[in-house]
Amino acid sequence: MKFLKTWSARRRAFQMADGVQPANGPKIKGPTKRNGDVKPGYDVIVIGAGSMGSAAAYHLARDGRRVLLVEQFQVGHTRGSSHGGSRIIRYTHDQVDHARLMPATFALWQQLEEESGERLLQLTGGLYLGAADNAFVAACRTALETLNFPYRLLDHQELGRTYPQFRLPAGWIGLYQEQTGILAASRAVQVMVREAVRHGAELREKTRVQSVTPAGTGVTVHLAGPQGDEVVQAEQAILAAGPWASTFLRTLLDFPIPLRVTHQQVAYFRAGRPEDFAVGQFPVFIVGEDPHFYGFPIFERPGTVKVALEQDVRTVDPDQEGTEDPAMTAELSGLIARHLPGLNAKPELVEICRYTETPNRAFIIDRHPTFPQILIAAGFSGRGFKHAIAVGRLLADLSAAAPGVYDSPFWLDEFRLSRFQASQEAAV
Repeated sequence: MKFLKTWSARRRAFQMADGVQPANGPKIKGPTKRNGDVKPGYDVIVIGAGSMGSAAAYHLARDGRRVLLVEQFQVGHTRGSSHGGSRIIRYTHDQVDHARLMPATFALWQQLEEESGERLLQLTGGLYLGAADNAFVAACRTALETLNFPYRLLDHQELGRTYPQFRLPAGWIGLYQEQTGILAASRAVQVMVREAVRHGAELREKTRVQSVTPAGTGVTVHLAGPQGDEVVQAEQAILAAGPWASTFLRTLLDFPIPLRVTHQQVAYFRAGRPEDFAVGQFPVFIVGEDPHFYGFPIFERPGTVKVALEQDVRTVDPDQEGTEDPAMTAELSGLIARHLPGLNAKPELVEICRYTETPNRAFIIDRHPTFPQILIAAGFSGRGFKHAIAVGRLLADLSAAAPGVYDSPFWLDEFRLSRFQASQEAAV
């Protein structure tokens, strides 16, 4: 936790010098005014209470900022990308820069556990599978070696002895790394929101954001909620709207952001011998071959193993309810029958979620190029949840820093919004 203590001391000194109240100081809120009147008094309005928005609200409120967190549904809804009982968290990554951030990211999750008294992270160990020449496994191995993270390489015979639950093609290998586990996803979002409110944030559920408008050096946000229409003002706004990000970006930017919202689903398969698939006996696993699929030990639903097939499938309208895709379910069932014979290949439950992706799957975390009081966080699906607590810290750091300053240990240049602006200019 040394990293966190050092960074927290820097942040606290910055806040005190800038006149921001520390997290344990008094919180001041403006008076409530309804029916179109303006309500001043927020430092930051966070739009979207999924994993990224709730993490940003948690860090901002903990830093002593006056925060309004707005959610169009209820916290924990199933229309976006942050619901469900589990997500994978791992040191192992096929990109060195992302892997480098993971020890500090684990530490932030552990800090949240300590502060909230909730257990959110369960270490299980992770197994990364593929043919001996698989590019994903090779890239993960390179990243681990570059950063001196320990791992163990298992040949096909050793895989069969150690993990007889799998039936794998000849020549496949496995990379085992123990700093892999499960995040309790929905519970983590609930805890971050709860901690944000405990530190003084205000939460509005069932409240839609009608518009976000730059106003001088601040922002004006039009809301429509259970109490009617309302206009609120703040120094800054953070857009963390998940599948609905494009709705805002189309009106706020003069260049296109190619975000795709796709249908995804996970399924739960009954284990014939649950003890063989329990935590400690069966790891989190990721198959790097095509088709790419991944799974968990028994965690959420007693006696069942959660497995998902990640595909580049149809785009969807986030405002429409999702339904199961029978073809995806059938393909996943075939993989289960082929590779995990100890599971009943007919799923007991199928759950729907959405991915929101950029073309190269790199996140967007940046200030608006013209209006730096608006921060944008989008395009996380498929890889983002494990990073949420660090993305929230990064957004809070960017919010506190001067425009043009990227003073955060979690910043990567690949997050810049300008990459899309540059692409458009090159095309012209």
